[in-house]
Amino acid sequence: MLYGSEVLGFKKTQREKMKISWLQFPVLLDFIFQQERNRLLNWLPVFVAMGIAIYFSLPYEPNTFLLSGICFSIWAAILFIYFRGVINTRIWFALISLALISSGVVLAGVRTAAIEAPILKYEIGPRFIEGRIISIEPSSPGQRYLLGDLSNQGFHNQPIPKFVRLRSNIRQEGIDVGEVIRARVVLKPPSQPALPLGFNFARYAYFRQIGAVGYIWGRVENLGHDNLGQDKEHLQNVGIFWSKTRNEIVRKVEHHLEGDERDLAITFLTGQKGSISRRTKDNIRKSGLAHLLAISGLHMGLVAGIIFFSLRFCMALIPAVALRYPIKKIAALLTLLICFCYLELIAMPLSAQRAYMMAGVSLFAIMCDRQAISMRTVSVAALVLLILTPEVLISASFQLSFAAVIGLVAVFEYYDRRDPGRSFLERAFTGLKVTVICSLVASLATAPFVLYHFHTLPLYGILANLFAVPFTAMVLMPLVLLSYLLIPFGLEGLSLIPLGWAFEFLLWLAELVASIPEGQLKVSAFPVEYLALISVGGLWLCLFNGKPRLLGLIPIVIFVGMVGITKREPDILIDGKAGLIAIKKGDDLFINQTRRARFTSGVWQRSLAAISINNWHDLPQNTLRCDQSACLFTLKGKTVSFVKNGTAFKEDCLKADYIITTLKSPRWCRGKGNLVIDYWDLRKEGAHSVTMSLGGPELSTVMEGAGQRPWTKFRK
Repeated sequence: MLYGSEVLGFKKTQREKMKISWLQFPVLLDFIFQQERNRLLNWLPVFVAMGIAIYFSLPYEPNTFLLSGICFSIWAAILFIYFRGVINTRIWFALISLALISSGVVLAGVRTAAIEAPILKYEIGPRFIEGRIISIEPSSPGQRYLLGDLSNQGFHNQPIPKFVRLRSNIRQEGIDVGEVIRARVVLKPPSQPALPLGFNFARYAYFRQIGAVGYIWGRVENLGHDNLGQDKEHLQNVGIFWSKTRNEIVRKVEHHLEGDERDLAITFLTGQKGSISRRTKDNIRKSGLAHLLAISGLHMGLVAGIIFFSLRFCMALIPAVALRYPIKKIAALLTLLICFCYLELIAMPLSAQRAYMMAGVSLFAIMCDRQAISMRTVSVAALVLLILTPEVLISASFQLSFAAVIGLVAVFEYYDRRDPGRSFLERAFTGLKVTVICSLVASLATAPFVLYHFHTLPLYGILANLFAVPFTAMVLMPLVLLSYLLIPFGLEGLSLIPLGWAFEFLLWLAELVASIPEGQLKVSAFPVEYLALISVGGLWLCLFNGKPRLLGLIPIVIFVGMVGITKREPDILIDGKAGLIAIKKGDDLFINQTRRARFTSGVWQRSLAAISINNWHDLPQNTLRCDQSACLFTLKGKTVSFVKNGTAFKEDCLKADYIITTLKSPRWCRGKGNLVIDYWDLRKEGAHSVTMSLGGPELSTVMEGAGQRPWTKFRK
């Protein structure tokens, strides 16, 4: 018999004493808990995250008061058992896990209720509105505004959102953050997913209290500053100060740099990346360098490291300070404060918040004479973020950041730290080896999340990062920090011009790698359950120590097999707002309107891993036939009718297997043995997808996946 203890690496005396077989799985878990008891605390944020994930996967809004009572009862039972002293390892672990999961559900529910803000019910405009500028970001083209303190003007019988996000094609000077503007706008509620189980922008906007989005007609009128309430003014002063600072930096950069170099400099200095051209973004994404545009662990770590060692070096030069005071701890404290200012300056993106948490815990560990970087540090940072902002769990930024960091920390916990050597060549080879390992580990750890969110994986990203990451560390970030120091004195040209040269090299590298043929792996959208499966496997592999962690390879292998084998792509996609219909045939997507709704069609192309988008009139004549009232096409032996004119209902309802229309279909059309999707279905359920199978059509809708939640409640 093969004993589980033998596989897990226990000594022979233990194996003979316990005699544990694989069939005795609960007892096998006891062995794992015993061997890994010092690392079980690293699983605290994982179970909290499970609860948050359960909350966001529910099709309805749960009762927070009831859940709070259940959670409190579980924790009370744990305290009772603990003080009674009657503790069974398995029961104790199960209760703790259940309590943490329920806590995650409660945290997410409380956060959702606390953050609630008015949402526009339906599209309005063009009409004039007035509001205060909270932030201005450069866009391509024009500018993007975030307005708050909106007046009642323009919102007749509509809830007044707390914030609205507007886009203008005009880059207008003489307007600053904190000023009140008047603009003619078209507003609409935050959009629902473009396809079932797609990215939910409405949920994203809900947790940022953005109740409407839209665009500006013409130029805006500057009304200057009005008098806010004193308390409200004090609350906004800090945010307005940092927004004005960002805008001033943007003006300085625009004075010295042009083109893509200017846009990348603005991104690195302020965190605003809306002005980067689409071509540049595509090259950076295809080359695997997109992580450089997101201010994250790499940037925050470099900023913290450069500042920490610079401060410590300067204090060490003064004997009176170095001999009397703990300069290492003082440098750590000052670095923590400066990094917070850097976080405010770049508008606190989620990836940077995670990085600051990590840096903060590491610097605090230095001040307490503890190990700065460990898996415990990562766990604490994740737990703090999940408690304060539970919604970050479902963001791509959080998942990618922590996947990369957990993978790197896990690898370097077991990395053979040999003497790097004394010669220059030996040290250079060691540095090159570490860079390759970091790039490979980060790429593998984030690959499932990249495929889930973006459906495309750059295959030559390791090659690009081999040069780009050291270049960023040794050239780009030092120049960025130098620019911060020189801007207040008006000497920023001394650093910005070399920074522009550095970005020229980075853009050349991105374009070179992006041009390599067959440089991307495209995968169509797969269920979130697949992502959860590999996440559990990856966490088991990284958070545990010793041979038990190898059990995490099982879910990873299953994930690879399921993604590669069980491909279920929809055959038809329908977007009701623009009257857009797509047919998937092979690796191509055929759409009825290629000039309209390009954003939606682009999302569909990426989600279905389609190579190209074509007009459906390019289909063979025996597949598609159109006249003025309808289009008939044959797909997998079924006849589908897209009705454009009501006169076609009388004939097509009788002979077509599927009726798709943006019109209101007659009641008698349903029940003829066919599937009907009309105006009312599209309005109530959002975009539809139809998958043709042997058992009949499988219909999925946006609202079916989104459920009745606070961010979808405005739909009727």
